[in-house]
Amino acid sequence: MPKDLPELHMMVAARICHDLVSPMGAISNGLELLGMAQDGTVPELELMAQSIQSATTRLRFFRIAFGPVSADQKMARAEILSVLQALEQVNRHSYTWQSTRDLSRRDIKLVFLLIMCLETALPWGGEIRVMDSPDGVELLGLSERIRIDDELWTALAAGTEADTMSSARVQFALAGCETSARNARIALAESPGALRVALRL
Repeated sequence: MPKDLPELHMMVAARICHDLVSPMGAISNGLELLGMAQDGTVPELELMAQSIQSATTRLRFFRIAFGPVSADQKMARAEILSVLQALEQVNRHSYTWQSTRDLSRRDIKLVFLLIMCLETALPWGGEIRVMDSPDGVELLGLSERIRIDDELWTALAAGTEADTMSSARVQFALAGCETSARNARIALAESPGALRVALRL
């Protein structure tokens, strides 16, 4: 049995994601059948199909970012690319996974949380790259316009929790907790049009 509340929270998140994926798929199949029965394209069905695709894609991503993992679990590169490519279709960001490092599923969990953090710094869209570094990975957010919440990013880099936190920014607290639990380190570097997050594992 899990001994701490955070592990239970992760299990709850994974359970919610798991239980919602199947009905989302059933709704998607039903919409496809309705579309086939219609003569021509129905805008309302198209909109519903896009919404279902967006929700299903986010659930796949959230299950990895918020769910429980063990240190010895692995995740195939093909699965990582599949999740990010699907997310790219429903998001305003593009994702480039250049890392060839043999990362555990727990490593991927932390990287996905940091991707979510970078998304908040690129609210108008942009590109997020994940690359190898000598002692871990680097995430690079690129956009003509970058907005940084100094309190959240400073707390994340320092391994502390920001004084103000909301559900929309919970990824910062979770990334900070996971970083501390792993004895990992995060360093930030900002330049015009770019925010670099170096993760030392």
